[in-house]
Amino acid sequence: MKLLKRISTTLLILIVIYCLISFFIPSKVRVERSVMINAPAALVFEQVNNFKNWTSWSYWDNIDPDMKSTYEGPEKGKGAVHKWTSQNKDVGTGSIMITESTPNVSILTDLHFGGMPVSHGGYTFKDTTEGVYVTTYMNMDMGFFGRIFPGLMMDKFLGTDFEKTLTGLKKQSELVKLSGVKVTSGVEETVTKEQILASYRMGTNMKTIATDIAASYQKIGKFMLANKLTQSGPACAFYHGFSADKIDMECAIPIDKEVKGDGMVNVNKQQAGNAVVIHFYGPYMGTASAHATINKWITEHHKKITGSPWEVYVTDPMVEKDTAKWLTEVYYPIE
Repeated sequence: MKLLKRISTTLLILIVIYCLISFFIPSKVRVERSVMINAPAALVFEQVNNFKNWTSWSYWDNIDPDMKSTYEGPEKGKGAVHKWTSQNKDVGTGSIMITESTPNVSILTDLHFGGMPVSHGGYTFKDTTEGVYVTTYMNMDMGFFGRIFPGLMMDKFLGTDFEKTLTGLKKQSELVKLSGVKVTSGVEETVTKEQILASYRMGTNMKTIATDIAASYQKIGKFMLANKLTQSGPACAFYHGFSADKIDMECAIPIDKEVKGDGMVNVNKQQAGNAVVIHFYGPYMGTASAHATINKWITEHHKKITGSPWEVYVTDPMVEKDTAKWLTEVYYPIE
């Protein structure tokens, strides 16, 4: 009985000491790590801004190869959500949402994991002469009883994982850069010329977009052949809508004269107008960085987008095999 009393007294003393110490320790914890990446900010930003890219570089997305993932909301940016479930105790069940996305500057996230209070985190991107300085961080409120443990240990627990993730992001971004992805000019204001387009509009997604685009141009080519039309400029594509599940796009080829469409292939005039453009060299998958750069410029210069953006594929990939030399012009119509 005396032994039990001593144990109870000792535990009570330890609890009192724990509580006293907790009064002097902040409940809010911040863990952060940074890395310098030799790549444009726009390129690195796009790697983070789309959760589906994370499988290429994120440490947490590669712990369990059997992890089940679902994606909700927009394809990228504010409102995009990644949910996962895993039998691996280090992965568990959770979700992360992008709450704010400022192109090439910052991405804010809310993380829900294992029944714990929501954690607020994100990434910041800062251009330097050496590349882009990327910082990832997480802010957590450990409450009163979590201030000592795990509060004092969170930097050690998460810091190493942050470092692994940033190492992966650096490797992936610099690899993409070496593959030829680059924006070779800043945003330029221009006036586009009127042209006649034979086009095919379709709904597609990221899994089938390559084959769907090829099929679309084949339909347009057959239409042109049947109507004895001549191509008068590079092929292009308009993006009328973009979401996680569906891309509303319209492939088009400029033609030499106006004829009637056949119900499948449309013929319309693209009117002359004001636009901004970027000249981009690299594989088509990298044009997201050009779109991000233009959107940032439009926001900073208080311009208004007046229609669907489009890409002009200046280089014929059947002639030039080196993807680093493919030139794509990305246009956004403005007031």
